[in-house]
Amino acid sequence: MTAKLRAQRVIIGRLDDATRQAMWELFASYYAEVMRAQFETDLDKKQAVILLRDMADGALRGFSTLETYQRVVAGRSVSVLFSGDTVIDRRYWGQTALHWAFLRAGLAYKMRHVWTPLYWFLITKGYKTYLLLARNFPEHWPRHERLTTPWQTQLIDVLAREKFGSAWQPDLGILRFEKCAGRLDHAVAPIDASLLRHADVRYFVTRNPGHAHGDELCCVGRIGIDLALHYGARVLCKTWRRVGERLALRDPG
Repeated sequence: MTAKLRAQRVIIGRLDDATRQAMWELFASYYAEVMRAQFETDLDKKQAVILLRDMADGALRGFSTLETYQRVVAGRSVSVLFSGDTVIDRRYWGQTALHWAFLRAGLAYKMRHVWTPLYWFLITKGYKTYLLLARNFPEHWPRHERLTTPWQTQLIDVLAREKFGSAWQPDLGILRFEKCAGRLDHAVAPIDASLLRHADVRYFVTRNPGHAHGDELCCVGRIGIDLALHYGARVLCKTWRRVGERLALRDPG
């Protein structure tokens, strides 16, 4: 049985060489066409990283890098939480340690800027990361069931253009790099016909048809107290459903 993960938020400057090496090895095992030098450069641009370690042996089994900043978009002040390189060992897929750690990091930043709307700026070349946004953030864009508003369109445009320059393709809503900046290995989370039955997965593939080649879909999701309540309620419902299933197995009559 796979052990559970524990999350730890660490300032980038406090990472030791062994941890950076473990991060790179894990990252390179899931992504193709990536270079160590670029990985290190991107890492040093971030402010913190959420490390996911096996609770039994302490081994690094996942991570997600974080950057927070303030911007003014169309005359409105916004706070931004940008997540960079993210990977979790497939043996631990489905665990929620990263979800809760990310939510805590977002809410902690929100509490320091209470009156400024906070948005998660997400770029994703994988459907699983898009589902993390779509299934947990009541307010997120783009999405299959409604058009992105002019304000959210402008927000994504400003954030993507500032950070990625000419790689940003505003008419498509994606990042397309002249030189591949890395792509998911084809053996990792392939999209088959059964997955395409889900509307969110179909939408991701439609909006980002070049995902397998490293194109990134640019998205935003609003982070607030209501998000914590929404996510907490979802987790509680899942927990009670599992409890009910176990009781039914014990007493089927």
